[in-house]
Amino acid sequence: MSSILVVDDERGIRALCGDVLGRAGHDIEAVDSAAGALAAVARQRFDLILCDINLPDQDGVSLLPRLLTGEPPPAVVLITAYPSIETAVRGMKLGARDYIGKPFSPDELRLTVRRALDEDELRRAHGELTKRLAYGSMIGDSPAMQQLRQTIDKVAKADASVLITGESGTGKELVARALHFAGRRASRSFTPVNCGALVGTLLDSELFGHVRGAFTGADTAKRGLFVAADGGTLFLDEIGELPIELQPKLLRALQEGEVKPVGGTSALRVDARVIAATNRTLEQSVKAGTFREDLYYRLAVITIDVPPLRNRPGDIAPLARHFAEDAALRAERGRLELTEAAIAHLVAQPWPGNVRELENTIERAVILATGNVLDVADVAARRPAAPPPALQTFTADHIPSLDDLERAHILRVLELCEGQRTKAAALLGINRTTLWKKLRQYGIEGE
Repeated sequence: MSSILVVDDERGIRALCGDVLGRAGHDIEAVDSAAGALAAVARQRFDLILCDINLPDQDGVSLLPRLLTGEPPPAVVLITAYPSIETAVRGMKLGARDYIGKPFSPDELRLTVRRALDEDELRRAHGELTKRLAYGSMIGDSPAMQQLRQTIDKVAKADASVLITGESGTGKELVARALHFAGRRASRSFTPVNCGALVGTLLDSELFGHVRGAFTGADTAKRGLFVAADGGTLFLDEIGELPIELQPKLLRALQEGEVKPVGGTSALRVDARVIAATNRTLEQSVKAGTFREDLYYRLAVITIDVPPLRNRPGDIAPLARHFAEDAALRAERGRLELTEAAIAHLVAQPWPGNVRELENTIERAVILATGNVLDVADVAARRPAAPPPALQTFTADHIPSLDDLERAHILRVLELCEGQRTKAAALLGINRTTLWKKLRQYGIEGE
């Protein structure tokens, strides 16, 4: 069952607790002083501590912080001859789980102990579920990933703004979700917004909301994602794409904790933790004048850099197996095994598109596989049948424009990447949204 420490200077109370709780199957140790209690908790971990408030050498309530050590800490129930609201509030503030007043019957004792232990078990189960939510998708035990998890553990407890940096496809949103679910806001909403997917008034309205009639088509009021994230976390992905004209409003929201809807006259108070992510070097954007320096420092209170996949090759095998299992479930087919040769091939690749590219590669292999084993031929990148077209060259009769050169270059990279836009964007040094905009601009979305 459970290990229980009884701390009381009355021999009769110690005997009663030992007899009743021992008969219930618990392991009991009893001491008669605060000094004895401290010696006992230094020696072993207890699941529950029953502690008298009036001890001969120290007040039981003031002893609480020293009893609540270890990971996880024990549940503590206070014993008092004079139960009162003041005693309960003081003890609860310091971490006590409950209290029981003297004299108490065996049934009262059993009920109080059972309730405290059940609640402790529920808290532990909740903690495990929260941890799985936070870290369940972060596969890998390389030193880089272990360091990343340790950093998340520390940062999640705070409410400071966080800037997550890293190449495209490294899993920055997974880190943001881990920060949310490992922190005190885990029970509230995690609200993601892609700053590169919307422009101008649309992004302004999405973030801050709008009042009815604020612009053409605003037939009803909208509260905005900042307000939707109140009490929780707002994740601003691709923050480097945020238009310069919206940056002062974001800065005010971070500094003052309030937002003003588009077309509105009064501000709304919000309490949302802001986590931002970018694959750009924002310091260069600050120097170029496309990103406000004050906003950068407000966002980058804490910076977390997500390592590229090529810097953690030891994680490629578990990631590949995880993706193969997930892809097989989605494809409604049996489990597939990766051969050692296939794993070795995957580990040897540079993965410019990082984890996202690896996931796409494995999913394609699973869908196209004819058997239950994935070998090198299944996971190897397909090669173009013909050499890629050369870039346009200058002639006396034709000097291509910059747009012509960019269009040709994008087409060439797409062909090299066999149409994989994530990989192409990574090779081009731009994000997926920017590539999508350029494809639409040059009329090559369907090519």
